[in-house]
Amino acid sequence: MKIAQLAPHYNPVMPNSNKAIYSHVAWLCNGLVDLGNDVSLFASGDSETKAKLNSVYPVAVNKSDMTDSQKKLYLDLLISECYRRAEEFDIIHSHFTLVSSFYSRINGNLTVQSIHSPVEEHTKSILRKFKDNNYISFSLAQRKVMPELNWVANIYHGIDTEIFSFNPDPKPYLLYLGRVTEQKGVHLAIEAAKAAGMQLIIAGRSYPNEGYWHEQIEKRIDGKTVRYVGEADFDQKITYLQNATALMFPTQYEEVFGYSMIEAMSCGTPVIGWKKGSVPEVIQDKKTGYLVNNVKDMVKAIKNIDKIKREAVRERVERLFSVQKMVSGYNKVYEKIITENERKKK
Repeated sequence: MKIAQLAPHYNPVMPNSNKAIYSHVAWLCNGLVDLGNDVSLFASGDSETKAKLNSVYPVAVNKSDMTDSQKKLYLDLLISECYRRAEEFDIIHSHFTLVSSFYSRINGNLTVQSIHSPVEEHTKSILRKFKDNNYISFSLAQRKVMPELNWVANIYHGIDTEIFSFNPDPKPYLLYLGRVTEQKGVHLAIEAAKAAGMQLIIAGRSYPNEGYWHEQIEKRIDGKTVRYVGEADFDQKITYLQNATALMFPTQYEEVFGYSMIEAMSCGTPVIGWKKGSVPEVIQDKKTGYLVNNVKDMVKAIKNIDKIKREAVRERVERLFSVQKMVSGYNKVYEKIITENERKKK
């Protein structure tokens, strides 16, 4: 198949990106090439990929001194360049929630769209105008926000289980990995860890301009029981995940997926997650971690974490969340959509 992958150019697409959409697209492109497909990636010029790279700017625009308005113009240029060449491809896979929809009808209905971020209320009315487009969800929970969209498949994210390798002997600390924002519930992880008497390491981007950081997080960091290590790079992230007793995932909103959960589980590290959004689809309660509803539940889960077998945690990722399984799923969906389109022409 001739496949075009269309991704935002704010950051480079690369396998070791800490930004989920960019690593996801990188692994997908590489895997599709390995299956023998002819893949073209439309992204920033400094992306790393086995696919044929197409760009309208030499580096990720977030690295430039462009204004936000200029970045948006170049984004429109990137999308239009992809669709200008639509006849060259059997299918286009867009990783934009909405903006590529304005171009999608150019190539009939041979576009599939992945929605990487939560759908905001103000975009729903416009998205409904394109409800018959082909959409792929990352979790069944994601579909509940707009069940009227034409969801053609559900494909869970996948990771390289060799890179996120198994560690049977963790160290005595809990880990929170991700953005330090109120909707992620980091303060709840701190409360639970302190109540359970375990050290908590917080790794992720903080937002000092937000009141949440100063009021709920900063004053609780003592460097001993609660440590903040900043935004870990790719290799540091893996080390933290491999050695953690458990990953704390106290999300307070409906998660579309939650990459850090499967990254942790691939290392054998169980996850204690709030029962919201995709979390119950990723964690098998009492087998690969615990599903909780409040801080009291989290404390209980921490104290019972030794009952979880790290080998079972790893096995679930190998079975459901490997990059090979993910790529195979997309490959089959593309083939199905192309075949159905050919039938309609007859």
